[in-house]
Amino acid sequence: MTIDPQSIIYVVTDYWPWPRKVKEAKTIIYGIAPEAKKAQECLKYELAENFNDRAQFTFFQAWTTEQALEEHLKSEALNKANEDLREFLEKPTEIRRYRNIA
Repeated sequence: MTIDPQSIIYVVTDYWPWPRKVKEAKTIIYGIAPEAKKAQECLKYELAENFNDRAQFTFFQAWTTEQALEEHLKSEALNKANEDLREFLEKPTEIRRYRNIA
């Protein structure tokens, strides 16, 4: 499969669980990546924990196309995880999309 670098969509997704609910949220968040990484269109799906704030997690993602990302965002597994996370999050999940321009 040949991938046009200009079509790749980079995504940064931040989660902020309540400090007292980090353990529960982390369990759910950890479960998201393995399913996403199975998708052929998924080029990168990495989870990071903030050095200075252990109650903040970030996914760094790369998808072959915007359509592939949209399919992931509508997936049953991700929707279930987001529903399960709702009660553990201090503030809304933030999703930012980027496109390669250089």
